[in-house]
Amino acid sequence: MTMKAIKGGTLVDANGVIDDPVVLIEGDKIVKVQSGDTSTPEGAEVIDASGLVLMPGMVDCHVHFSGSAGILRNFQERFEVRLIRAALQQTRQLLDSGFTSVMDTGGLIGFHVRNAVNEGIVEGPRVMSSRRYISVTGGHGDAQSMPLEWVKEGRPFGWGMDGRIADGVDECMRAVREQLREGVDFIKICTSGGGGATIDPAWVPEYTYEELKAMVHIAHSWRRRVMVHCYNPEAIRRSVTAGVDIITHGNMADDASVKLMKENGTYVVPTMAVYHRMVKRSEESGSQISGMAATLFDDIRRLHDAGLTLAVGTDTMGGMMPFGGSALELELYVEGVGVTPMEAIRIGTLNGAKVMGKEETLGTIEPGKLADIIAVGVNPLDDIKSLQEKENIKLVMKGGEVLKNLL
Repeated sequence: MTMKAIKGGTLVDANGVIDDPVVLIEGDKIVKVQSGDTSTPEGAEVIDASGLVLMPGMVDCHVHFSGSAGILRNFQERFEVRLIRAALQQTRQLLDSGFTSVMDTGGLIGFHVRNAVNEGIVEGPRVMSSRRYISVTGGHGDAQSMPLEWVKEGRPFGWGMDGRIADGVDECMRAVREQLREGVDFIKICTSGGGGATIDPAWVPEYTYEELKAMVHIAHSWRRRVMVHCYNPEAIRRSVTAGVDIITHGNMADDASVKLMKENGTYVVPTMAVYHRMVKRSEESGSQISGMAATLFDDIRRLHDAGLTLAVGTDTMGGMMPFGGSALELELYVEGVGVTPMEAIRIGTLNGAKVMGKEETLGTIEPGKLADIIAVGVNPLDDIKSLQEKENIKLVMKGGEVLKNLL
C-alpha cells in the first residue's frame, strides 16, 4: 500500500494552526502529522501543496439532492432523470467546493445517491440519508399540493414529495421501522410547520409528545439518531423532551427552549443561507421579505451565545439554492452571527462531524482519522469568503483518494 504525503504551507483545523505541515496517509487514514520536518518516507507519493492551506473536508448537515435543472420541477421531470443528474452533477458540485460529507435530510433521490456513492458507482461526498421524512397529515412533510391518496401511496416523485404520513403512536412507530428496514442512517421528522407550506405555518407544533417519544425510542433502539425540522418553542420543547438528537432550523427558539436544548446536549443545525438567498430574491423582485429572515442573525446568535453546538446546514435543494454554494453559510456565521473565522471553520468541519456522529473519524486532520482533506489557495482565517470560490479549492481528498486536483 503506497503511502501518500501532503506538504502544505499551513494547516488549519479545529485544533489550531500548524505551519509547514506534512500529512502522511496510508490507505484511507491519516497516520502522522508533522511540522517543519519536510522529509517523507521512501517511496511515498508526494502531493506538493506548498504555499496552500490544508483543511479538513467541510460538512453540510442539511441538503436535499433534488436533481432539478435550474428550477425545482418536481414531477415535471422523470424521477430517473433527476436521480442521474443528482448522482453525476450535484455530487461533483459538492466535491469541487470542498464538501466531503453531507446529510441528505429527506428524499428518495438522496437515498439512492448515497447507495451509488457507497457502491463506488459514482464519485461523491460521504452521504448520510434519512430517506423519507415523517410528517403528520397536513404537516410540513405532506406534499400538500398533491392529492392525499397519492402522498399516502408513497409514489416516488422525488425530493419535496417524499414525505411519509404517520398519525398516532402505532402508525408513527411503523413509519420509523419502515425507514430502518431500508437501511437509513438517521430518522428525519417534521415536528413543526414552516418553510412556505400552504397549510402549516411555522408556529404550528405538528406531533404530540407521545408520538415523538415512540418514534425516538424505536430509532434509538436501532442506534440511529433523530433529526427534526422544527421552528417554534413548543415544538422544540416536545422534541427535546422526547429525546431527539438534532434540531434543524430552530429560528424561533425562546430563552426557555434554548436552555432546554443546552441542558439536553441537543445539536442545532440552523439554515441561514436559504433565508439569505430569499432576501436577495425579494430585494430584486420588490416582494415582501419574511419576518423570520428579518430576525435571522439575532435568532442564531442567541443559539450560539448559549453555548449550543451548531453546525453548517444550508437546505441546499437546487433552484435558488444551487449545489456547490454551501460555504456561504460560513460567511454568514462570521458576517451575520459574529463568530470568528476559526470558529466558523470548527462549525463547518468538526461540529458537522459531531452532528453526524462521526467525530472520531472526521472533522480534523490528525492521526487515526479518515483522510478527508482539502487544500485552499487563500487562508480562510484572513478571508472566509474565499471558501466560496471553487477555483480557490485546489485539492479535494476523500478517504485518501484525490477527487479534485488543480495543483
